[in-house]
Amino acid sequence: MIYRSPLRPVATFLCVIPTLLVAALVFNSCTALKEAQQRREKRLLEKRNATSLMLKPSKATIKKITEDALFGESDHYTLKFAEDLHGLPAFDEVPERKEFIRSALGYMESLYDAMSEHFGFHPEHQIHVTLHDAYRGSRLAAFTSTQYRSGISNGRYVKFIAGIQMDFPMQMYEKHGVRVHELTHAFTNIYYIPVWFSEGIAVLIQSEYAKGGLHAKLDSLKADIRIDLNGENELENWVGHTESSPLTQWRYRYAYTLVAELWERYGNDFYIKVFELMEADGLHQQLESLMPTSVLVYYFSKAAGEDLVPFFRQLHFNVRPLTKEDIVKQIETMNSQIRRRRE
Repeated sequence: MIYRSPLRPVATFLCVIPTLLVAALVFNSCTALKEAQQRREKRLLEKRNATSLMLKPSKATIKKITEDALFGESDHYTLKFAEDLHGLPAFDEVPERKEFIRSALGYMESLYDAMSEHFGFHPEHQIHVTLHDAYRGSRLAAFTSTQYRSGISNGRYVKFIAGIQMDFPMQMYEKHGVRVHELTHAFTNIYYIPVWFSEGIAVLIQSEYAKGGLHAKLDSLKADIRIDLNGENELENWVGHTESSPLTQWRYRYAYTLVAELWERYGNDFYIKVFELMEADGLHQQLESLMPTSVLVYYFSKAAGEDLVPFFRQLHFNVRPLTKEDIVKQIETMNSQIRRRRE
C-alpha cells in the first residue's frame, strides 16, 4: 500500500496523456477543418457577391502562379503576398494560397472589365497588387500609387506613366468597395488629375456603383464648406489620404458631394465625356505637374456644355476661365524656358 499510493497518480497521469493527445488532435483537426470550410465559404460568397454586382466572368487568362504560390500573374495584374502574410494560418499552405490567387485574379479581372466598360478606357500598364497583413503600420488603409516619369524630348517637357502599384492590408482587400475605390484610382490617375477629384470620383464609384461607400454626402456644398486663411476652399489643399488632418474626413465627404452633384446634374456619362476630352487633347501629359483645378474645370465646362467657373468660384475654388489656347500657350511658355536653359 505504501508503494501503490505514489504509483496511482502516475498511472492515472499516464492514462490521461494519451486521452489529452487524442482530444488535442481531434480539436486541432476540427479547428483546421472549420477554418478551411470558412475560407471556402468566403470564396463562394465572393463569387455570389460578384454575381449580385453584375460582374461578368472575365476572358482574361491567368498566366502564371509560382510553385510556392506566393506570386501570380494575369493579363492585367500581378499579385503577390507580402512576407508578413506568409506565416498566417490562412496562407501558410501552398494549396490555400493557390486557390486564393486564382480566385483573386479572376475576380479582379472581372472588376477590371467592368471598370473598362464603364469608363471606356483602361491603363496601359499591368497593375501590381501586393497583399499585406499590415501596410505602413496599419490594417485599415489601402494605397494605390501611380508612378510617373518626366523628361525632355525634342526640347519639350513630357511625362508618362511608369507603373501602378496597389497595396492592400488583407482586412481592406476583403472589402469589395475598397477594391473598387482603389481600382478607380488606378484607372483615373493616369490623367494626373487633382487629388480632390481623384478621391471624389473614387468615392462616387465606390458608393453609387459598388454600393460599398464609407463616406456619406454632406447636406450642402455651401453650408458645409471649409475655407482656409487665404479664402480658398480647403479641398484644394488636400495632399491625399496619406495626410493626418482633422479635415481628412470632411475632405472625403465634400469631394464626394461635389463630384456627385455634377454627376447628378449632367448625367451618368458626364465623367466619361470629361476623360474622353482629356484623352483627345493629350495635354495632361504636357503639364508640369498634376492638373490644376482651372484646367479640370475647363474640361468640366466642355463636357457640361456651360461655363462652370462661376459655380466653382461660389465654392471658393481658386479658378479662372481658360480656353484650350490658354493651356497650350502656358505649355509652350514652359517649353521655351526649357529650350533656353539647354542652349
